Amino acid sequence: MKGFSYIEAKVPGYHKKNQIEFQKDIDRFVHVIQGALSTVSVPTSNVHVATLDPASFQNTQDKPFLSLSKNPAQDPFLNLGAEAVTRGVGGMTTHWTCATPRLNPYKELPQLVRDPADNEQLWKKLYDEAEYIIGTSTTQFDESIRHNLVLRNLQKLYEGKNRVFKPLPLACHRLPDPDYVEWHATDRILEPLFTDPRLSPLFTLLTNHRCTRVNIDPSIPSPNSHTVRCAEVKCLLPEIEGRDANDSTFYVHANAYVIACGAVGTPQILANSQRTIEPKQRNADPKDRIIETPLTPNLGRYITEQPMTFCQVVLDASLINSVDENPWNLPWWAAKVDAHKERFPEDPIHIPFRDPEPQVTTPFTEDHPWHTQIHRDAFSYGAVAETIDTRLIVDFRFFGYTEPRELNQVIFQDSYDDAYGMPQPTFKFQMSDDDRQRARRMMDDMCSMALKLGGYLPGSEPQFMTPGLALHLAGTVRAGLDEKETVADTYCKVWNFDNLYVAGNGVIPTGFGANPTLTSICYAIRSANQIVENVTAALAAKMN
Repeated sequence: MKGFSYIEAKVPGYHKKNQIEFQKDIDRFVHVIQGALSTVSVPTSNVHVATLDPASFQNTQDKPFLSLSKNPAQDPFLNLGAEAVTRGVGGMTTHWTCATPRLNPYKELPQLVRDPADNEQLWKKLYDEAEYIIGTSTTQFDESIRHNLVLRNLQKLYEGKNRVFKPLPLACHRLPDPDYVEWHATDRILEPLFTDPRLSPLFTLLTNHRCTRVNIDPSIPSPNSHTVRCAEVKCLLPEIEGRDANDSTFYVHANAYVIACGAVGTPQILANSQRTIEPKQRNADPKDRIIETPLTPNLGRYITEQPMTFCQVVLDASLINSVDENPWNLPWWAAKVDAHKERFPEDPIHIPFRDPEPQVTTPFTEDHPWHTQIHRDAFSYGAVAETIDTRLIVDFRFFGYTEPRELNQVIFQDSYDDAYGMPQPTFKFQMSDDDRQRARRMMDDMCSMALKLGGYLPGSEPQFMTPGLALHLAGTVRAGLDEKETVADTYCKVWNFDNLYVAGNGVIPTGFGANPTLTSICYAIRSANQIVENVTAALAAKMN
C-alpha cells in the first residue's frame, strides 16, 4: 500500500480518514461521517408550527408532511431511530473505526457446522485469513504516550479483578512518518482489480447505479428450487454516466449472484424481487401494506442491534503530571517528552501534539457481556469544542448485544418508497427485559471505569445513544443451519436457490457486542470459496 493520495486516485473505497486534514484534526471528520449517512426510517410528524406564516402551506393533524425518506408507517416507539446507511463504493468502510475484534465463542460466535470443536477451529482459520486480508494489527499505537497512559493504568487499576485490557485490534498500519497511520478499507480488496492489468479487464464497477431486483426464473415450477435469471440494474444519472436516458435500465446475467448492499439494502433488494407477488390485503390501509416474501419467509426477522453507551472524560491531572516521569521506563518515551518540552516550553501538557490517540479495549466476556472501545475517534457525534485540548480527552463507547427474537423485524412497505425508489424499510424493534437489564449493567460498568481515569467532559456525560447509532444492524438475512429460522445456509446461499448468495453484516445470526466487519469478511471468504467451487464444477460439466 502506498501513501495518502495514491490509492485514493487509483482505487475506489479508500478510507476518507486518511486525508491529511483529518489525520491532523480528527474532530473535523465528524462532519464527513454525518454527510455520508442517510437515516433509514424517519417517522412523519404532524406537529403544529404555531409561528409559521399563516398564509404558508401547513400540515394538518391527519395529513402530515410526506417527503422522500419520511415513513408514515414507522411507529417511533419501535424504531431504530439512528439506523443509517452509506451509499457508495466502500460503504461504511470509507468512514469506519477500523476496529476488527473477533466474536467471543462464549456467546457471540455463530454456528457454521454442528460440532462445537470443529466450529471453533473453522472460525479460527477464517479469522486468520480475514485479518490478513484487511490488515489487522494490535501494535500500531505501541509508541503512543496517551495509549500507554490509558492502557497501563487500567491494567493496574483492575489488577486481580478478572478483567483484561489490551490494544484494540485495528485494520491500519503506521506510515514511515510515525505521526500518521493509513486506515484500511474496501480498497484493500479492490486494489488488485484496479492495479493489476491481468485482473482489471475482468472487473466492472458501476457508479451511480441501483440494483433494483433479481429476476427469478419463472420456468422452474418447484417451490423448493429457484434460479436467478438476471439482475435488473438502473443507471440513476445516465447523462453523467454516458448512457441513453431512455435506456437506463439493463440486465446483468451471471452464473452466480451475490447481494451485498448492507444490512438494510440486501433484504430490500430481496423483498423488491418478490414485489410482484400480490399481498393478501391489497385493499388495506397503505401503512399496513407490506411486501410479502414467501420465497424467503425469514427475511428481515430476528434482527439484532447494539444498545450503546457513551461518555468522554478529561484525563486526571495525576496522569498528565506523571508523563515527565516515564512511569514504565519505556525506551522511546523520554525522547518524545523532552523534544516536545524543548520545542514548546510554554505548553503545560508535555505530550507531543501529534502523539497517537489511545486505542484500548476490554473484551466481551461472560461476566461482562459487552464490547468496549476506550479511545479517541470520530463518529457522527462526540466532537470536542475548540476550548478543550483534545490530548486530554478519552472516549468511552460500550456496545451491548440483544438476543435474536422473531418479533424484531425490518419490513418493507408496498405503498411507500425511499429516496432511491426502493421499498421503504420499517423497523419493529424492542429490547427484551434481559437486554434492558444487561444494558443497565453495561452503563454502570462504563461509568465506574471512566471515573477511574478522569472527570466527565461537560456535554458528554454518560448517556444511552439513540437506538441504531452503533450502525451494527445484523440478522436481516441471517445465515445458519436451520432453514426454519434463517434466510441462507452457512455458505450464505439463499435457501432453495441454486445461484443466489447474500453477504454483509446482515448474515450474522447471533446477538453480539463487537464490531461485525471482521466476521462478515469471514462469511464472504467462505461464500466465495463455495461459489468458485460450484461455478468451476458447472463449467467443467458443460465442457464434458
